[in-house]
Amino acid sequence: MVTKSAILLLALIPFVELRPVSAQTSESHAPTSAQSTGGVIAESESTPVVLTNTFQFDMRSRQGLVYRIFVATPTGEQPENGWPVVYHTDGNTSFPVLIAAVEGQSRNDRPAIVVGIGYPETSAAARRQRRTFDLTTLADPQWLKNKARPFADLKTGGCDQFRSFLVHELKPEIEQRFPINKDRQTLFGHSFGGLFTLHTFLTHPDCFQTYIASSPSLWWNAGSLIEQERKFRERFADQELKVRLLLTVGEEEHSPPDKRDRQKPPAFRMTTELGNAQQVSERLQEAGVQGMQVEFRELLDAHHGSAELPAAALGMKFALSVPPAVTD
Repeated sequence: MVTKSAILLLALIPFVELRPVSAQTSESHAPTSAQSTGGVIAESESTPVVLTNTFQFDMRSRQGLVYRIFVATPTGEQPENGWPVVYHTDGNTSFPVLIAAVEGQSRNDRPAIVVGIGYPETSAAARRQRRTFDLTTLADPQWLKNKARPFADLKTGGCDQFRSFLVHELKPEIEQRFPINKDRQTLFGHSFGGLFTLHTFLTHPDCFQTYIASSPSLWWNAGSLIEQERKFRERFADQELKVRLLLTVGEEEHSPPDKRDRQKPPAFRMTTELGNAQQVSERLQEAGVQGMQVEFRELLDAHHGSAELPAAALGMKFALSVPPAVTD
């Protein structure tokens, strides 16, 4: 269980302006006798904050949609078999979080490539429209109108198309630019991103070796993901599948206080056949799939919004730590 102190530490992660890092000459900041005493240095506030060893580019999909891709390059010694890579949704907002989580797995190095998938739109409303389409399965219009009114006017059901872009277009582009260890690829997503991550795991588990589904929106479309889960268990029962899944949820969203529960839209607290993330993990663990590792973690004192921070830290430890050797 993630401690309260860990959550507070992660909350200090700066959300900085994301820009490509340009070459800059180093300057000495040692004081001279001619300089005045303490105070803000003139014009220093105009200097943009950047994340070192990062860059971004825009990429047009075969469907004509433009995505903004954020990339953080490793800083340690390249592994013999290539770099592990972590792909994640919501790149516009979550990129610094994943960088910090990955760097947390090494004292001095960034031990993996981080690739965030975002959007070039500057409007939060426009990005909300795009992510709702990209990260969800097709929802019943009547259900949207009655149970999820905030999404009733948004287009849904683009997750298969988005997964195709990620797997068949973006991954090859990254693999052309960097030596990638294709046996150590991770997908991370939070909220709708968690729903997309879990859906990808259940329908196309061979796309990645590790999946981190943070606070997945299991309520979506009245829990219709249960059909994909059933098909997954039937397909792989008593078979071998070398894949790893970590499901996380904040303590306060898993069992929310009455007051908070009443404040949530009905769709977010409705009971579905799918159940909660812990129940999903238990059913998958009991499915008899050989070689598959499924774990569930509840994050102490975290609600839906704050859960992404500790989930990223825990998820990157899960993804980048070398599994213990199997002995006879």
